[in-house]
Amino acid sequence: MNRMLSQDRKLDPDARPMPSRQLTELLGRALLDRELYDRLFADPEAIAREFDLAPAESQAIKLLDRRTFEQTVAQLRWG
Repeated sequence: MNRMLSQDRKLDPDARPMPSRQLTELLGRALLDRELYDRLFADPEAIAREFDLAPAESQAIKLLDRRTFEQTVAQLRWG
């Protein structure tokens, strides 16, 4: 059975699809490039088009919370 669906056909919150190469590249570059990082939060739709993200990934980056993202980045950098 598809891991995304539980026995009663609801989404399994623990299962997530693999991110695309484009999304992985975007997030990796945003960690290193402050201009891209700022653009990601200023205009996520334009960034989604620029990186040719799938519709679900485009929607996901629109929902990114800047503060949470910054905290995660700090945690990755400083442990």
